[in-house]
Amino acid sequence: MRSFLSFLAGLIAIGAIVVALPAVWVKERVVDPAGFEATATKMGESPEIRAFMADVITTQITSRTAGFGAPVVKPFAQRYTQSDAFTQDFVDLAGQQHRWLFEPAPPGVDPAVMHLDVTGMVRRVAAQVNPRLAEAITGPVRVPVSQRDQALEAGRYERPGAQVSRLAYGSLVVAALAALLALLFAHNRSTVLGWLGVGGLLSAAAAWGVGYFFSVRAKDEVAGTEAGVRQVAEVTIDGLVDNLHQWSFVVGGAGAALLLVGLIGRSFARG
Repeated sequence: MRSFLSFLAGLIAIGAIVVALPAVWVKERVVDPAGFEATATKMGESPEIRAFMADVITTQITSRTAGFGAPVVKPFAQRYTQSDAFTQDFVDLAGQQHRWLFEPAPPGVDPAVMHLDVTGMVRRVAAQVNPRLAEAITGPVRVPVSQRDQALEAGRYERPGAQVSRLAYGSLVVAALAALLALLFAHNRSTVLGWLGVGGLLSAAAAWGVGYFFSVRAKDEVAGTEAGVRQVAEVTIDGLVDNLHQWSFVVGGAGAALLLVGLIGRSFARG
């Protein structure tokens, strides 16, 4: 009876471990604002994103002022996007995007059209070109990112985000309790440790699969956006998937180590 209970609890633990890694990653790196912004810090260092934002800033300045064309403004915009200040400003921009996707649109705002406020970036570059130029740019500078694209509607991921968060917490609790019960009822705890290690390896493999599915699905959803926006979105998606793969390596390594401990324990027990 004890062996059966240990087997059943171990099976439940393995299933929960497989679910836990991708669920916890999504919760910590996509749903959680701080986690998303931390990942966005690295994305802001991407040459593609820096080049795109330099073009956006140049366009916004030249369209709002006279006497300063793109050949004059763009070198300043490019210099700014290579600075540490840009990285910090980009994190703020990522935070705006996250709030839009995971929170309802403010009253009076069209939820089908995402705008990002780049006022700080524009005024910072304008001041480098000419202090008077920055003074001439008044009011918020808001750039439309999507035009009624369902994938980028305000609050689109609010409910899925809450569901994934509950799944992440639940799978961790179930995995911990089931693993403890499996060890408690086991006649040979080394065997249970080995199988829990297998669960870690399976979880890492599942996370790789989730990363691939997430990449394909997310890129399909932004395929209809403007070329520059789509390029930035794809860089962001690739950065998130790369982060998930790093988590997978860590969990897979821990699973392999646990499996090795279990095998060594079994060999000593038999000896």
